[in-house]
Amino acid sequence: MTGVRPAAGPAPHLMDEILALLTPLQVMRHRHQEQLDVHRTADGDVIEQQRSAYEEVREATAMEASDTLDVVIKRLELLTALPARRAFTLALTGPGQEDGERPWLFVVLATDLHDAHRTLYELPSFQAWLNDVAAPGAPGPSASDTTLLPEESHPGARAPGSYNDLRHEQARLLAQRAPAQPAATVPTPPPKAPRRPR
Repeated sequence: MTGVRPAAGPAPHLMDEILALLTPLQVMRHRHQEQLDVHRTADGDVIEQQRSAYEEVREATAMEASDTLDVVIKRLELLTALPARRAFTLALTGPGQEDGERPWLFVVLATDLHDAHRTLYELPSFQAWLNDVAAPGAPGPSASDTTLLPEESHPGARAPGSYNDLRHEQARLLAQRAPAQPAATVPTPPPKAPRRPR
């Protein structure tokens, strides 16, 4: 399923978002299985002499998966929130632009191009990139160091790897900012009215 879009189904932009979310999760699962398989036999049984190492790896992979779950939930919330958000690719000038280099591409979830631009500037890795491209000797980035290219910015994303995908960082940042939600409780049914004996 990785990278292959079904002929019919959800809207294309949602399918792109689902694949962008699913692919790294599949990679993580595969990596976790490889780490655990080192301590298992070909039949999948834990090698007794390696049980403690297996349990340590199992705990570490479970913690990573748990931490990732918060980010996945936040990305899904962003996709289903109103107003609707979708991927936007922002093209910006940067180092090498004067030498004919292609613009730098960044992808975030947003409602429109203006929201995408605002969101991009809130992300720590983008701020770090701005500091990296700042003019030498400057105290920090300035507007002249990089410029948004609206004619090359657009809704959606190209093939993975052709842009800097900041959607995961965006969701992680929002998940960290969000107040902890109380655990959902299952409502108990109301007590039944007493019955008369027959």
